[in-house]
Amino acid sequence: MKKRIMIFGDSNTWGWNPCNDLVSPLQRWDDDTRWAGIMQKELGDEYVVIPEGLNGRTSVWDDPIEEYRCGKDQIIPCLDTWAPLDLVIIMVGTNDLKVRYTVSAQDIANGVGIIVDKTLHQVGAFRENGPKVLLICPPPLGPVENGVFAEMFGGNVEKSKKMAPFFEAVAKTYGVEYLDAGTLVKSSEEDGLHMQADQHEILGKAVADIVLNLFK
Repeated sequence: MKKRIMIFGDSNTWGWNPCNDLVSPLQRWDDDTRWAGIMQKELGDEYVVIPEGLNGRTSVWDDPIEEYRCGKDQIIPCLDTWAPLDLVIIMVGTNDLKVRYTVSAQDIANGVGIIVDKTLHQVGAFRENGPKVLLICPPPLGPVENGVFAEMFGGNVEKSKKMAPFFEAVAKTYGVEYLDAGTLVKSSEEDGLHMQADQHEILGKAVADIVLNLFK
């Protein structure tokens, strides 16, 4: 029976291309370029990778401008939609760095922790081996001041660099697997927020290796 893996993510899981200017129609990396697609290729036919990526998704915050982006409210419907699952990969938190939220790096990690907790308690969405989670801390912001997200994220680069230890603490608290994506990949120089194609490949291959080890 194929292993079913859901990725609960934001625009880097959706495949946002850093060339987007917020005016022209959105450009999206194709299926084979996005890190979920790279994962699928590396894992092979014995696995099904389900990318649940939503642009602007937060951990627990209701966005007054971009509505329906609160991850806390969406995780259960996503789990139940794609059940039965064997693994859930959670990589959100970047959008919590928007200036409009004014929250700390620790609060961002704790917000993501609520999503982890809800996932672990939704036992019915998983097969008989029970809930299994891989928590990924997103890479820090790049030079957002130089791109289209300057007003939206400006001033929070240093905050983004502080998230990883708090994410790791959340993973330890809940006893789930952990990866600091910032040790492997970086946000683009173009918009400071999203990954270029080569970074998608690096992340996809690295996560595939973790998954294979989890299911040995």
